[in-house]
Order: sequence, then C-alpha cells, then structure tokens
Amino acid sequence: MTVFVVGPDDRGFFKKQRTTWEFEDALNQASDGDDILIKQGYQFSTDDKNYVIDKSINISSEVKTTMLGGLLLKNSAHVRLNNLSLWRNKEKTNIIQVRENSVLIASNVALTNRATTGKNYPIIYIDGGSNVKFDNLYIEKDQISDGAYRIYAEKSNLEVYNSNLNCKVNAIESIVNLQNTFITYNDSNAINLKSKTQATLKNVTIVGGLTEKNYPCVWVGDSTINLIASIVRQSNYSAALYLQKGAYAEIDSSRIDSIAAYNSELNLQNESRISESVFVKNHSSLTADNLLIDGKNNGKVNIYVTQESSFEADWIGLAFESSPNIKIEDNVTFNVPDVYVLKFDSTNDEYDLNENNQYTIVKDNLQNDIEYFTTQKKEQVHKAEKDQKDLPKGPQKSGMQQLDEMIGLETVKQQVKEFIAVTVLNKKREEKGLNTSSQTLHSLFLGNPGTGKTTVARIVGHVLYEKGVIAEDKLIETSRADLVAGYVGQTAEKTRKVLESALGGILFVDEAYTLAGGGQNDFGKEAIDEILKFMEDHRSNIMIIFAGYTNDMEKFLETNPGLRSRIPNKFDFEDYTVDEMVQIGLFSLKKQQYHVNPSSYADLLKNNLSKDNDNSNGRWVRNLNDKIIKKQAVRVAMTDSYSEEDLINITDADLDAVRL
Repeated sequence: MTVFVVGPDDRGFFKKQRTTWEFEDALNQASDGDDILIKQGYQFSTDDKNYVIDKSINISSEVKTTMLGGLLLKNSAHVRLNNLSLWRNKEKTNIIQVRENSVLIASNVALTNRATTGKNYPIIYIDGGSNVKFDNLYIEKDQISDGAYRIYAEKSNLEVYNSNLNCKVNAIESIVNLQNTFITYNDSNAINLKSKTQATLKNVTIVGGLTEKNYPCVWVGDSTINLIASIVRQSNYSAALYLQKGAYAEIDSSRIDSIAAYNSELNLQNESRISESVFVKNHSSLTADNLLIDGKNNGKVNIYVTQESSFEADWIGLAFESSPNIKIEDNVTFNVPDVYVLKFDSTNDEYDLNENNQYTIVKDNLQNDIEYFTTQKKEQVHKAEKDQKDLPKGPQKSGMQQLDEMIGLETVKQQVKEFIAVTVLNKKREEKGLNTSSQTLHSLFLGNPGTGKTTVARIVGHVLYEKGVIAEDKLIETSRADLVAGYVGQTAEKTRKVLESALGGILFVDEAYTLAGGGQNDFGKEAIDEILKFMEDHRSNIMIIFAGYTNDMEKFLETNPGLRSRIPNKFDFEDYTVDEMVQIGLFSLKKQQYHVNPSSYADLLKNNLSKDNDNSNGRWVRNLNDKIIKKQAVRVAMTDSYSEEDLINITDADLDAVRL
C-alpha cells in the first residue's frame, strides 16, 4: 500500500525534490488499496472538474478541506472519503456520482452547489447496484429552488447516519436506511419513494413539502416505509405522509402531522401520534394499537375513512372534541372499541398523565358522535369530498395515454412520441454525466384549424412535466392581439410579459404567421425580435410552440433568418377523415350525456359535410353538434312535461332539422 501525500509544493533551497503531490496526479498514480492524504493548507485547482475514480482507494484530509469539483465512481470502484467539503457552481451537474456496482463510504463530508440560475441535477446520484454510506453528511440548501435538488438512488443501497440534509431524498427500486438525521426541503417532497423501494427511518426528523402545489412532505408509492421514533412535519395540510399504489407503512413511536392513504396499508404501533388528521381511502387499511390524534386545526375532520377501507385500533385518544371528529362511510370496516377525549396540555403540547402514568380520560363513548354517511346520499358524499379537496390527486391517465386515445392524427402521434423519446433520453444522459446532442424544444405545429393542435400541445406539456423535462405543467395560449401593441416601444414590453408568464412551461402562439403579415412597419416584427431574444436567453426554461396554417407558417419562417434555426421541431397535423369526424362527434355527444342513433348521426354529418365543408375539422363538428342540441332543446321545451330520457335523447327528427 502506498500513501500519496497531497500538499503544497515543499521544495526549497535545501530540498530540491518535491515530496508532495497534486491531487489529480495522486489520483492518477494511485492503485487499488492506496491512500491519498490531503495535508492542511493544500489549495485545489480552481477548475470545476469532475474527477473520475475507477479503483479502490481511500481519500482523507488532515483538516476539513474544500474541493471545487465533483467525483464520479464507476466500474466497481471502492472509495472511502473523510473530512472533505465539495462544492460546485454549475447548473445541471452532480457533485457525487456512484455508478456501476461501486461502493462509497464517506464520513464528515459537506456538499454545496452554489449555482443561482438554471436547473438542478441530483447533488448525489447513485445507480447500477451501487452501495453508498454517509456518516455526518451535510448538504447545504440550494439557491435555484426548482424542486429537483436531491439525493437520487436507483436500484442501489443508500445509508445515511447523523446527518443534516437540505435536499430531497428520491429513491427508485432501492434500499434506504436513514438514522439520526434531519431532512428539510420545502420546494417539493422531502422524501419520495417509488417502485418497490424499502426504506427504514429511525430517529429522523423530516420537515418539508410544498402545500401550495400539493406536494406531501413524504410521498410513498408502491414501496415500503418503516418510521421508528421519527417525526414528519407539514402543518395545516392533510397528507404530510402520503401513501398510494399499494404502499405499506409501519409507524412505531413516531409523530406525524397528517396521513393520507390510498390503496395502501398502514400499521401504527406504540401509541404513535398524529397531530392533525388521518384519511384512509380507496380500499386501504389502517391497524393500530393505541392511536393518539391531537386534532390541531387544519380544517379537516380528525379521521375520515371511505371507499371500502378498514380501520382497526384498540382505542383512539383525541386531544379535542369537535363535531364531528370522525367521518365513516357505511361500506367501511371500522372496529374501534373505545374512543376518548383525553386531557391535553396545549402549553407543553403533551397529554397529561395521572399518578399511575396513565392518560386522563375527559370524555368517553365518543362512538355515538361518529358521523356515518352513505354513497346513496349524494349530497353527503359530495360534502365529504369537498371537505377533503386539498388531498393530492389520485392516479390519472398519463399524457401518453391521452395522446393514444385521441381520434386520428396518426402522423402527429408518431412525431410526438419520437420527439419525447429523444428529449427524455437526452435528459437522462445529462443526469448521468454523459454527452448529449444539442436539442431545443421549440416547435412548429402546422395544419388547418380544429385538428387538435392546442390539445396535443397541452398533452406534450403534461408528458414533459411528468418526465422532469420542464419545471411546470402549464400551457399559456397567446396570439397576435396579446403580443402586439399600438405604439412604438410598447410591443416588446407586452411580449416580454407574456413570455415571462410561460417560463418553466409552454407558450402556445396561435396563428403565429400574423406577427409577420403587416408589412415592413408593422409592430409584429418587434414581437418576433423580442421572442427570438427570449428564446436565446431562456433556451432551457421554456418551450415555445408556433402554430398555424402550413403555407402561411412557411412564409412566417422566411421573414426572419433566426426563426428557422431556432425552431427545428415540426409536427404536421393532417385533416380528419370523414369517419374520424363522425367518431369525434359521437364521442362529444356521449361525453355530454346525450344519446343518439350512431348511423343516423353519421348519415347527417356526411351529408352536411359534402355541402358545407370549411376545412375547420373538429370545429366544424362542434358547430354541427351545437345546432343539433339547440334543435333538441327547442323540441323538449315545447312539451308540457318531460322525463329524464327526453332530456338526453336526440331523435332522428332533431337530426333532420339541421340537415342541409
């Protein structure tokens, strides 16, 4: 074993040969089993480098030393780190990467990314069956605050002890063990566990979540979490710990502000304590020994159980009595022999105990005060659902599912899938530190009106947000009237405000060719110039879609030489076939709960389309349906009395009334 001493150049008048090393030289020369010792006073290179380690070595420092740059462990490397502070000043960069079955054991390490603009990548990235263990790790808060500052582990093992983390912990198909650690993160979930992850947290305090955007402090999906003597803090919210998709949580001697379980299992032991509320929904189950619920005011009932779920406990102790504390749907299994109000000291935030170290019962037999409701009483169900309106949304169709379900547009669907595949692959390569091809998101949507351009744009936004490519799931629709003003100098400011409103998401410019259609002195040119400058300054933080007729958009691109090069992605929206328009019309009527004879409707649409086709596609169909519904309404309104069937049935006579 060789020890490489890294330190200042120690040559002098009486010492001609240097006995210390530069860090990078030592790293290159070291072999498996060697040690690198960094001496006090050594100054690392001012270049922000990524040091690659593919061997098994130990790196330590006499005193805590700051290093500018990152470490990449790969190819089954085994590395020990001690007494180092690593920092970087770049967006889209990791500080520590551990990949390809590598092992990292680190103690007394601090990590900081001082970038103030751009986008965060994981500060620690772990994958490929690697094993990472930190003791006394400190991660400083980031400055970008985009919700993506995190430790990311995929198909690996992560252990963290005696640490302070100002970032998210995100694990997929991994084993996570956290002990004696404090986690704070308020820009998204503080902990996010997915896809068969197994996590054990002992004596861990987690403070975080983003209530305004409905991000729970701890999110668990299709995974297992074991909380032992731990705390989860997110006040005035109903899902500080959120379980879904078959998650399982075992909670022992812990305190959690609130819990929401969807299609999940929850087991509470040793008088675990809930500060605000517990919601158990959608075939979930909760079992507990003795459950304490403080019931601090977050505007919700203390316990809400519905949708064929089950709730079992030896007894429930409440700090306060309200009306009601508990709401139960009649299809639920609710087995709790005793419900009490206990004496509670609000000043010390503790339950009072008597001389026998037992809880003091203020009121018992609260089972009689439980409010039961039934799915048959719709007004009660609707009120109960309204009371829970700030719960995180349950599983919904993905953007790709919505795209596949759209009628027609086969060419566009294929183009969109290819575009998204390349975009997401580039993002993943960037996250793993691999070289990527240059790509911009800005796009052209070409085609006639009513061909689904806005709908597809919204779906693309959903998918890119789901995949983490864009920061926000939003689409801002705009047109010439929103961008162009009537006087010199006003258009740039007006356009800039619209562009800034779409930052982080998508700006959809409808009939974009009108910006270039007013001649040399038209203010539309000023809007185009402002858009071009904004696209260049914010290339990674906005997607701009320019939509319009194919021929007119080609002329639009020719008005400014910078447009075509900055908008490389083109999507061609073909007109709907007649049969596709029939499908669209029938689907729209069905969605509005109307009944119509499909063959009669198809015959009407084909007849009218052959005589009055304005090439507006879906808009033409909507206009036809509006005419049909008006005729049906007039017919029904003229009758003295009518049934529910009269309100929803469209007759052949109604169809004939709009036939051309």
